[in-house]
Amino acid sequence: MPLPPASNTKLLTAALALYHLGPDYRFETRVFSNGNSLVLAGRGNPSLSPTQLSVLAERVRNADIDAVTNLVADVGCFSEPSRGPGWMWEDGKYSYGAESTALALSENTVSVTVSGTDIEITPKTNTTEFVTDFDPTADELHVFRDGDEIRIEGKAPDELRTETVPVPDPVCHCLLAFRDALEETGIAHTGGLLMSRNTDSGAAIATVKSPPVSELVREMNVPSNNFLAEQLARTVAREVRGDGSWDEWETVVNEFLDSRNAGGARIRDGSGLSRYNLLPARGIVRVLEWVEEQSWSETFFASLPKPGEGTLEERLLDVVPEIRAKTGTLTGSRTLSGIVRRDGEESDVVFSVLLGGLTGEDEENARETIDDFVRELAD
Repeated sequence: MPLPPASNTKLLTAALALYHLGPDYRFETRVFSNGNSLVLAGRGNPSLSPTQLSVLAERVRNADIDAVTNLVADVGCFSEPSRGPGWMWEDGKYSYGAESTALALSENTVSVTVSGTDIEITPKTNTTEFVTDFDPTADELHVFRDGDEIRIEGKAPDELRTETVPVPDPVCHCLLAFRDALEETGIAHTGGLLMSRNTDSGAAIATVKSPPVSELVREMNVPSNNFLAEQLARTVAREVRGDGSWDEWETVVNEFLDSRNAGGARIRDGSGLSRYNLLPARGIVRVLEWVEEQSWSETFFASLPKPGEGTLEERLLDVVPEIRAKTGTLTGSRTLSGIVRRDGEESDVVFSVLLGGLTGEDEENARETIDDFVRELAD
C-alpha cells in the first residue's frame, strides 16, 4: 500500500544523485565579469559559506578589479518556486523548511544567538530584520521566521542559546553578503543588486566548489537535511531534464520507480517534507536491491546513519549486526528503511517499514514497534 515515506524519500534522492551526477560531482559557484558588473552564478551549491564568499572576493581582487557597478545574481539553473509542492505553510518558519534556491548561503539560514536580551545574527545582512517580544512570565524562548521578519519571543534565556532560522529573501541575502565580502577586500560597489536567469556568462574569474556528492549524501542522510536533499534533487532534474524544477524531478523519480516496478508511487520533492508523497515499502526495497548492484553501493549505504549517530542516535543500540537505515517522521507517519549486514555466507538484508495514518498511542509507540521488527530481523 502506498504510504507517506517522509524522509525515506531521501533514499531515492541519494540513489539518483549518485547515479546521474556521480560520486565525484561537485557543485560550483562562479563569478563572471560583465563590463563594470559582476555576476555571481549559482548552480545549486548546497554548501556555499561566508568563507567561500570571501575566497571568491579575494580572487576577484586578484583579477585587478577594484570597483564594480552592479552585482548580478544568476539563478537560471533552478525554476521557481523555491518551496516544494505539498509543503505546509508553517514549514517555512523553521530551518528544516528553508527554501531551495540556485544561489544559497549557509543553507539559506542564519544563526540567531540570544544571551539575555542581547541578540546576534550570523551572517547579518539588510534582509535579516528581527523583532523581539520578551516575556518574563513565558515558559521558553521561541525563534522563528514570520513573513519577512525573524521573531524572537518568549522567555529570555539565562544562558547562551543559538537557533537556526530560514532567511526571508535567500538570493538577496547571499548577494548582500557577497557585496560585504567584496568591500572587505577593498572592492567598491557603486550600483545596484540585480537578478538574472542567463546561465551563459562566459569565462569565470573566480570559482569555489562543494564537497563531492559522495560526501554530500552522507551530510544529507545522517541528520536528515531537507535543504541539501532539495538541492540534490533539483540538480538531478536539471542534468537529466534540462530544468531544475520540482515538476521535472517528479518526472525523473517516477520514471525511475516505474522501471523498478515499485508499485503505485508519487514523489513530489527530494526531502520527503511534501505531504503529497506516496510510496509502498516494497518499492523502497526494490530500489535498495537495485542500489546493491551499483558500483557506488558502498558509498550509498555508508551515507545512512548507524545506531548511535544522527537520527539513530538513541535507537537500536543493542543490535549486534551492523545496521544502516534512514528514518522518516511526519505527523501520523513513522518510517525506517535500510540494510542489515550479515556475517559469513549469509546475504545482507534490505528492509523497509512504513507506518501511516497513526494517531494517539500508535503514533507514540511507532518507533519502538519498528525497532522491535528490526531487532527480530537482525536476530
